[in-house]
Amino acid sequence: MPEDTILYDLPSKGRCSCWSLNPWKARLALNYKAIPYRTEWVEYPDLKPTLSALGIPPNPPGTNNGAVYSSPAVRFSDGTYVMDSDNIVHALDRMQPEPSLHLDNGYTDRVQAAVLEAHVALVPINLPRVPVKLLRPASREYLETTREKRFGMPLEELAKSEKAGESAWKAAEPGMEKLRAILHEHEEGPYVMGKTVSFADFHIAGFWRFVQVLDEGGDVFDRGMRFDESFPKHFDACKEWLRRDD
Repeated sequence: MPEDTILYDLPSKGRCSCWSLNPWKARLALNYKAIPYRTEWVEYPDLKPTLSALGIPPNPPGTNNGAVYSSPAVRFSDGTYVMDSDNIVHALDRMQPEPSLHLDNGYTDRVQAAVLEAHVALVPINLPRVPVKLLRPASREYLETTREKRFGMPLEELAKSEKAGESAWKAAEPGMEKLRAILHEHEEGPYVMGKTVSFADFHIAGFWRFVQVLDEGGDVFDRGMRFDESFPKHFDACKEWLRRDD
């Protein structure tokens, strides 16, 4: 594919780099397939006007936490647009089948469910850090306002609530245990399928990269890595596709 493949991603403070789980899943797939692309950074409040102006249909009702437009989106070299990381990777595998993402290997849905379970459980710890550590003013105001409505309290209160701290880690244990079990199904490792990389691996790697950029003194990323020896082995094995983050 020529260089005019464009990934629409959420910017960060300072040097813009990928941080959010869903954009990472799409970016990891692009990096893995070695598809030339460039990134266009779109602030949270600009997603709807920017993507709708490109003719991209909105998300179906009830998906993406109710967001009408969301990141990531991709413009492919044939001029077509696709939004949502799962839709994007299916399009990528159709357009460039090799190397395959093995979307039909039986692991993608299992891993996605396990990652989501752990991710949601850790929201009271991780999410309040996002606007402070990562976002520019426009996106920070948008995220703080919309998430306060969603959770019924400001994010700084969510961080101090009974759902945070050890309660969040206890709630995350079932999802983490499912990930541990999946990674041990092929002991030769380090990937979900053993020696073969698949999109399921990018769900896991994107999750840990998101946690890593929010870590404070090892309290979330390092703690998560200590859950099982397979976790750091898997993350290290995916690092070559995490290098390009812009």
